[in-house]
Amino acid sequence: MDKKSYDVLKWYWEKSYLASRVYSALANSGGRGTFLSVVIVGKPGYGKTSYAYYALKTGIIKMLCSNEGFFNLDQCIKVLESKYGELCMCKYCGEPDHIDREFRWAYYTGITDLERFINDVPKLLVKDGVRRKVLFMDDLVTKSVFSVGGKWRKAYLAFREIMRVARLGSSVIIMTATSPTLIPEYVKHMSEYISVRKYGNLFLYERFTKHVVPNEDGSYTTKLRKVFEDIVPIKAVFGLPEWLESDINERKKQLILDTVRFVQGGGDA
Repeated sequence: MDKKSYDVLKWYWEKSYLASRVYSALANSGGRGTFLSVVIVGKPGYGKTSYAYYALKTGIIKMLCSNEGFFNLDQCIKVLESKYGELCMCKYCGEPDHIDREFRWAYYTGITDLERFINDVPKLLVKDGVRRKVLFMDDLVTKSVFSVGGKWRKAYLAFREIMRVARLGSSVIIMTATSPTLIPEYVKHMSEYISVRKYGNLFLYERFTKHVVPNEDGSYTTKLRKVFEDIVPIKAVFGLPEWLESDINERKKQLILDTVRFVQGGGDA
């Protein structure tokens, strides 16, 4: 692992609350109460996909090393690289490493992947022996998909029903969206909500919960209480790996083509 990848992994290993939550859910997947569903909301360009990807991958790496009995970062890297080859974990990764290839089935990016997700559901959530524990859905589904019509409306309805029982076949689900108004209500109800904002040269990823505070007159006021905050430097090295960014851009292009064909009356989009 080169220094750039090491610096990114070390940052998330030591500082990311979400990465620790992912690890805990995966490490205890045989027990009860270990299901983790998170939705990360932020403006385009605010690094939410990179944050989700690196927190998820760090959690997976921690889980793999704990299974081998190693909990020190440097020992962990040495053990995994001796088994799987060099790990790559920064913006400048041109190809997926072994961890990426092993879990690449779990990445669904953009609504054009909605059909692939639905087709994969039997092996992801039902069949024994290939049961999957992690799902990463980057801008996969929003309320607007329903209004597009055609196959997208059908896919949205299917996705809604699948997500109601997704915890039966997964330990961790991480989703991203560009606005709270786009998130379906059923996703909000099943998930922890993380928002992102800029602060100087940092991205702040914050999780709040509602807290009821009694007033002197006997009434109550609902306030927000911060549960945790993850801080990520706004630096190029923390950006999305080149190979994954390329995949996402290709799917965005396909979405544009599908939408144009639908609008022009060329059949279901």
